[in-house]
Parts: sequence; C-alpha cells; structure tokens
Amino acid sequence: MLWDGTRWTELPKKMWDGNQWTAKPKFKVWDGAEWMTKYPDPVYYPSWVDANGGIKDGEFRTFRLPQGMRLGDFVVTVCVSRESMPQLLNPSGNLTATKQLASGTWVSAIMFRYDGEWGLRAGDSVRWRVPGGGISTIANYVYRGAETRNIPITPFYEVKEYANVSEVPLSSPAGNTTLFLALTEAKNLTNVQFPEGVTTHRPAIQGQFGQSQLLLHSGDMPGTGSGGFDKILFDTTVPAAAVITIKIPGDPTSPGVWVLGDPSASVLGKTTYLL
Repeated sequence: MLWDGTRWTELPKKMWDGNQWTAKPKFKVWDGAEWMTKYPDPVYYPSWVDANGGIKDGEFRTFRLPQGMRLGDFVVTVCVSRESMPQLLNPSGNLTATKQLASGTWVSAIMFRYDGEWGLRAGDSVRWRVPGGGISTIANYVYRGAETRNIPITPFYEVKEYANVSEVPLSSPAGNTTLFLALTEAKNLTNVQFPEGVTTHRPAIQGQFGQSQLLLHSGDMPGTGSGGFDKILFDTTVPAAAVITIKIPGDPTSPGVWVLGDPSASVLGKTTYLL
C-alpha cells in the first residue's frame, strides 16, 4: 500500500511479460493458427472461409462449426424448420432474427464473433431447439476480417419471396461483402445458377419435408448498390422460393477495392484509389 497524502492506496500490480515488468501485459491466445494478442483487424471486404450444415431430426439440433475456425471469425448461423419457430440455445445471449415465409417455413438466423470454444457452452457447436420436432436444416457460414464491434441487430438485410417460379431476381449487393441465400422448396430441383459476379459456395444444404426438399443455396460478392443485377436461374419450376440478403460488415474507414460494375461504392478518386 502507498500513502498518497490522503489515504492508503494499493500499488499497481505488474506482471512479467517475458521481457519486462509491465502493468498491462499483453496476453497471447491461440487462435487456431497462431498466437495472437488481439482480434484481427477488420478489412473492407471480409473474405469467405467455409460453410457446413445438414439435416437434423428431433427437437434439438446441434452442428459443429467448420474446421479451421480462427479467433474473431464472423459466423452467420441459419436454422430452417417447417414445424415451428426455431429457438437458439447456444451460443446464448445473441439476438435471433426469425421470419415465417408464406409457404409456412420458419427461418431463424444469428450473427456472432467466434471467441474460441469457451464462447460456446457446448464446445464449438451451435445448438438450436425446434419445439415441434421433425426435420429441419442447419447451416453455418464463416467469414474472416469482418467488423464485429457493431454487429447488426438482425442478419436479414432483405427477404423477398416468390411462388411457382423458375427464376428469381437477385437484390443488389448491400455493402462490403454480401451473402445471398436462395431458399427453395421443390421436389426435383437439381441445379441453381447464380448470376456472373457472384461466387457460389459448396453444393446446397438440404432437408426433406414431406415430398419436397428445402434447399439453401449460397453465394457472395463485394460491392454496394450495383445497378441492373441479374437473376438466379432454376432448372425447374419451384413452388416456393425466397432470396435472403445478408450484409457481412467490413471496415468502414478503409478505402475499398475497385469492383467493376459498381458505380455506387467504387468511384475512382472518391471511394477507390489506385496504388
């Protein structure tokens, strides 16, 4: 204790950081690839890492996150159910966005930063509960370099629904990196084609509902407000389809890169610089 002239105060505690005694040591944690003292800095266009998902039956749905997760990765988790509204169990404390489509299907989603296994009560698994039971579909989408200090309240930037269609218009990119989910319900759909400029991901994640399959097709692209965007094409007419637009937040302070066909976000000399 130290007398400061008025009262006894506690001396600041110092710790050895490997080189010197310091009052604010930098602790390093293993992020899955290297030792880090802080979360990675966000970038303007967060990059796609991986996705997984599958069909689950019963009241509780648990699905492990993809391999190769690193500290600070940005996760979008989606649960689709026909029977009843999905409820998030793990990771707890996150705001869940839920929408019931005209077809009766429930879609719930959350966004969260991956803080390591200690951040998920059931290990590195995402856990949902569907009170009505039955079969549902789970999907986890992972991005790296996202701005996670201001995660949006709702993952759904825009949801548009269609009935008895063989093609649907794709909304303009929402800014930074945009994740597009095409949710289709059909008996014999075998191929989905995203427009040029959208990087499509692995084959659709699907679940079986009666005689129909409910599939989640995904793709993403950088940019904001591109005009005259194209359509998603199906190889058959589907009774019900929905296009879900999700914005992956990026660093708002850094200048972006040039994106052809994006007159809103990539204006040479204003938002974009050539080096």
